[in-house]
Amino acid sequence: MEILDFFEPLDIASFEPENGFDEGTWSKAIASHTTDKIPDLRFKKIALIGLVSPNDKIQEAAQIRKHLYALKRAEFAEEIIDLGNFKFDYKLKTYQSLGYVLSELMNAGIVPVILNGRQDVTYSQYLAFSYIKSYANLTSFDAHLDFNMHENPELTEKNYLQKILLEEPSFLFHFSQVGYQLHFADTQIINFLEKLYFDMIRLGDAKANLADIEPVLRNTHFVSWDISAIRQADAPGTNKPSPNGFYAEDACALARYAGASTHVKNIGFYEFNPANDLNGQTAHLIAQMVWYFTDGFLNRYNENPIDNRDEFLKFITSLQDNNYQIVFYKSKRTDRWWMEVPINEKEFDNSTHIIPCSYNDYVAATKEQIPDRWWQAMKKLS
Repeated sequence: MEILDFFEPLDIASFEPENGFDEGTWSKAIASHTTDKIPDLRFKKIALIGLVSPNDKIQEAAQIRKHLYALKRAEFAEEIIDLGNFKFDYKLKTYQSLGYVLSELMNAGIVPVILNGRQDVTYSQYLAFSYIKSYANLTSFDAHLDFNMHENPELTEKNYLQKILLEEPSFLFHFSQVGYQLHFADTQIINFLEKLYFDMIRLGDAKANLADIEPVLRNTHFVSWDISAIRQADAPGTNKPSPNGFYAEDACALARYAGASTHVKNIGFYEFNPANDLNGQTAHLIAQMVWYFTDGFLNRYNENPIDNRDEFLKFITSLQDNNYQIVFYKSKRTDRWWMEVPINEKEFDNSTHIIPCSYNDYVAATKEQIPDRWWQAMKKLS
């Protein structure tokens, strides 16, 4: 079966402005799957996938496309294909079918970008890695912890994390929750996830220094965005609006970090509800987040201190009270940072693992403070 057989062709006229799209926009260069045009997947790098449920009469993904197709800088849009709408009925076989489609695209070197749906579609993103038998790290942006300690056989947007984290055999190596709000979180669940050495990053900590989230995304393979992680004033069109959350510009910056990560193989933007939107504000913001993701992707630069030592500056910090040395590397080209973590706590001079980090981690080490990122990684690897 061909990939396009899973998709409904687009009706571009349904979201095209009355006077058409302007010149120099995505609409003039992007390869779209329509009834009269079947695009070639070859040489494409990013694939847009709209999700349409049986009861979706508003065509939620079309609301996003209306703004996305109108955005400028069409010079990189030629490397993007819009596959159309995938019919999604929230049954296990559908999760599996979408997971298969995602895995096929990833095998072809194409990064899928999912436009809307419930956040439990993240399970399909995970299945793509299980199908190709590849371990992966997940980063979720969400104000809530979608994990239910009580048994619930039905997969929903409120318990999809439990389904992924407890899957056997598991292909999830690491999980990061970014932007959760403590007044929405169950401390029992937080404690459980922290015992697994997962990254649990509160909204306030993430916003205090957004650049510290970049290393998290640099080490991530798939990303799940609940749009309600953005504050209601900036994104009212969600299923769980909240007065607190990321600012719109924060969301775009984080989306670009994800795109620039050479590890990220798929991403989903979920929980958009046009019924709550105000003048298309949320749809427009999601479109801009997709734009920044693709901008980051098309400006990716693959580098690591192991293969290209000459392109890095090396810094060695000493923690006298702990008798530790932490080695840092800074890229001469991108100014990004990495640090060495011992794989075995008792063998500091032998095997090490190099992980992405931030400048703030280096500053902490110079002040003889063990960076939280280093300590957590060491406990997980030891």
